[in-house]
Amino acid sequence: MSTVNKDSIQADKAGVVDTINKRISGKIWKIQKKAAVRTQQPKQLRRTWDERTKERERNNAMKALEKQLKQEKQDEIDRKKQANLERKRIKEEKERQEALAAKMSAKRLARLKKREARKKARI
Repeated sequence: MSTVNKDSIQADKAGVVDTINKRISGKIWKIQKKAAVRTQQPKQLRRTWDERTKERERNNAMKALEKQLKQEKQDEIDRKKQANLERKRIKEEKERQEALAAKMSAKRLARLKKREARKKARI
């Protein structure tokens, strides 16, 4: 092994890079992270496994309740939307029927006028 200085990369005979002094990515400004050791935390911050599982269950229950409330709210919005669309469809159908009825009655009136005109012509 050859050593240039403390900051340089050391290489052995197989060509494997020794990364004791440098990070693999080359980002020397990044801080080396280590696993959190719970026994080294202060007593006030330490929590037992049971406490952590209870908190996790509480959070999951809260999230489930929030999700349920959001779903109910969305269902209510969808129901109102559907009711509005149904009312609109019924209103349009009614208007269409009225327009057809007016058209038919106009034709009928025209036929009646023709008949009256023929009757007057006979007399």
